[in-house]
Amino acid sequence: MREKNIIIGTAGHIDHGKTTLIKALTGADTDRLQQEKDRGISIELGFTGFTLEDGNQIGIIDVPGHEKFVKNMLAGASGIDLALLVVAADEGMMPQSDEHLAILDLLGVKHGIIVLTKIDKVDSDWLELVIEDTKEKTVDTFLDGAPVVPVSSTEGVGIDDLKSEIQKMVEKIPEKDSEGNVYYPIDRVFTMKGFGTIVTGTLFSGSIEVEDELEIYPERKKARVRSLQVHNSKVEKVFPGQRVGINLAGIDKNEINRGDVLAAPSSLIKTKFFEAHLKLLTGLSFLVKHGDRIRFHIGAQEVLGRIFLFDREELLPGEDAYVQFRLEEELVAHFGERFVLRRYSPMTTIGGGKIIEIDPPPRKGNYKKALEELKTMENADPEKRVEILIKNRKKEAVEKKYLLKRTTLAEKKLEQCLNSLSKKGVIKKLSDTQNSTWIHIDNLYNAEKELLSLISDYHKSRKLKKGIKKEELRSQSEYYFDKQEFSRVLNWMKKNQKIKEQENIISLKDFSISLSEKEKNIKEDIITIFKNNLFNPPAVEDIVENYGNSEQAADIIQYLVDSGELIRLAQNIYFHQSALEKAFNKLNEYFAEHESIELSEFRDLIESTRKFSLPLLEEFDRQKITQRRGDKRFPNKKLLN
Repeated sequence: MREKNIIIGTAGHIDHGKTTLIKALTGADTDRLQQEKDRGISIELGFTGFTLEDGNQIGIIDVPGHEKFVKNMLAGASGIDLALLVVAADEGMMPQSDEHLAILDLLGVKHGIIVLTKIDKVDSDWLELVIEDTKEKTVDTFLDGAPVVPVSSTEGVGIDDLKSEIQKMVEKIPEKDSEGNVYYPIDRVFTMKGFGTIVTGTLFSGSIEVEDELEIYPERKKARVRSLQVHNSKVEKVFPGQRVGINLAGIDKNEINRGDVLAAPSSLIKTKFFEAHLKLLTGLSFLVKHGDRIRFHIGAQEVLGRIFLFDREELLPGEDAYVQFRLEEELVAHFGERFVLRRYSPMTTIGGGKIIEIDPPPRKGNYKKALEELKTMENADPEKRVEILIKNRKKEAVEKKYLLKRTTLAEKKLEQCLNSLSKKGVIKKLSDTQNSTWIHIDNLYNAEKELLSLISDYHKSRKLKKGIKKEELRSQSEYYFDKQEFSRVLNWMKKNQKIKEQENIISLKDFSISLSEKEKNIKEDIITIFKNNLFNPPAVEDIVENYGNSEQAADIIQYLVDSGELIRLAQNIYFHQSALEKAFNKLNEYFAEHESIELSEFRDLIESTRKFSLPLLEEFDRQKITQRRGDKRFPNKKLLN
């Protein structure tokens, strides 16, 4: 079994000893800016790590404690597996301790340890008071009942106890799945002489190898992995939960920003619209109103936007609701990813939650349905989420690559969901390409209903036609099926005994042409005209004109063509089918005595004109009854015999 890769993050008020604690744990100073060393506070994120005795790799993120740098704290807090809430024993819980604790709760951190630092500055009685106070203030948070470890980082007291508690916590944290898609939020970008562009971050999912081609979102720029580093050591492959430095080729530092996401090519959707389950903090002194401007923090990114409530005008402190965010810039996220909201001004933390819908469909005022759907999606397993996404695309088949982006599932897992739903009859595959397309069975039945109605209407308006042309039917449909998908839908309808198809003509299963007495009389008249003029047939326009340019006469002529009674050999040149039989017999008799025949000879043979003789000969050529060589035609003896 591969060792676990665990990310520990510190949290706590400014000057409570977070950086000093990390140095005591690892021997590394995470303050890298001169300004940080001069002022004695952390401004940017600091990173280091160490290895536990059992081989598990621990990455540590040191976050700033000052309220001015909460944005930076949020950039590092995403992806934390285990939080160390650092509280100075000589001060106890302070405002930033509370805010950091709230943020970690909102980000869904489940494991943590309370670390009381600077115990060398207080007596035992005071320490007991601080321990009790801290326990009380962490009730109903993820730290409720968490271990409390007193330490003195400067004297090394309690550090071994802390490592022991970390070891126990690590055993409780489940191993991460490396089979998913690559998702790597970037929290730092810099250049190094001789190497070029370097990015750092925590790998959320998937695995990355040297020479992998990845894509930077939301810019959609490609880059190649030149080298990988974990805990200052070069590696060939990295796994979820590791703090990773990536040397990228093919992209400049100025083309990447903190908050961008490195992912597999074409695996994510960039959008300004997200729907989520939001919970407000209980201690707010204000309401959150529909349309309020907010600061949206996700991964290492901060974007301005507005919040829209589906079923109310305002949200009270401590309440939760399904909401839509409309942001001012595009970004990417994955299903279930945690976010934090901060007030636009003054910048205080409002609440947070998790993403449910990425680039949601237009709601068009149907908010009740939207709320039901979001509730179902939030609590659904992957298979149900896939079903909902397919069902929501009412008028089209859904591409697999669309589902990969919307669900952020690994391709293998998505295939399992699709195959399971297909076996249950919930969805149906409409194309077999690598990017297969799928439709929900309910939507397929609705498509069938619409197509049957269109075919029925066509039969009513053109009752002398066998049916509607396949492509004409597809163009009339409100469903956006390509040719392959449409053929699959029609095949499904044929299997259900709803329609029949002949030479790309679609009709209802039980449809047959029925002529009225008047139509029968017109039909017989037209047949008589053509029979009486076998090799010098009339123009169709003339016949239609004789019947007052009626659409009825034109439809009957087309009916005779469809039934094979009349045969169209050229533009506006039609023959009765018996003309071809008689011409064939005459030609056969002629070839019994002659080796070949020319057009003029055939014209005289059937007592016609060049205009009508040529189409007949060309039809015999097409049927391989004759073979043309120059101006002459020779018999195909095999066929003639």
